[in-house]
Amino acid sequence: MIKKLNQLVVIGLLAASFFACKPDGAEYIDELDIVYTNYDAGFDFNSKGTYALPDKVVKITDQFLNLQPGDEPEYLDPVYAAAILSSIRSNMDELGYTQVDQSVNPDLIILPSVSQTDQIFFYYDWWYWNWFYPGWGPGWGWYYPGYYPPQVSRVRTGTLMMQMTSPADQDASDKIPVVWTGVVNGLLEGSANSINKRVNDSINKAFEQSPYLAK
Repeated sequence: MIKKLNQLVVIGLLAASFFACKPDGAEYIDELDIVYTNYDAGFDFNSKGTYALPDKVVKITDQFLNLQPGDEPEYLDPVYAAAILSSIRSNMDELGYTQVDQSVNPDLIILPSVSQTDQIFFYYDWWYWNWFYPGWGPGWGWYYPGYYPPQVSRVRTGTLMMQMTSPADQDASDKIPVVWTGVVNGLLEGSANSINKRVNDSINKAFEQSPYLAK
């Protein structure tokens, strides 16, 4: 799990560096959404016909990494979870798979999880100094005209990770292989409807760029 979280951090850093180099920046929030997919090239998806989905989406927090077997994790707000599960379900059905209950040994089990990060950005222009300095009193400072004071902004981002597993290929150490991974990352800004629409569009994109999943 830690390895996968580290991979997500790398993805986030790459995204941040990309937009930092973009002269005009993003004009709309959805331009900051990122979709990444990967899969086991040796896995035969065409031989699989059924899948199962949980009815909740796990929320990854700091406490999640310390959970013991049997502990109940934190779950994503049902308002967002329902939209995520519905989008995954519609894409799998469209690809030709049939959803079944986990108790009937499905060929594939898709496990969605979400993490949320609050990032603080501090902008400082070294040409400008205009805050309290001990012994000098408030407002002491100098600046070059046209430059702006330090600015602090807070950005909330969310990452959805979809892991498609193959229970039948469980090995002797009880490890179940992940045969497909879809990662969606974006800003958590706007109304619930707006966020759900962007997540749905991004999930659709993840399946669109994975044609090998089609039966």
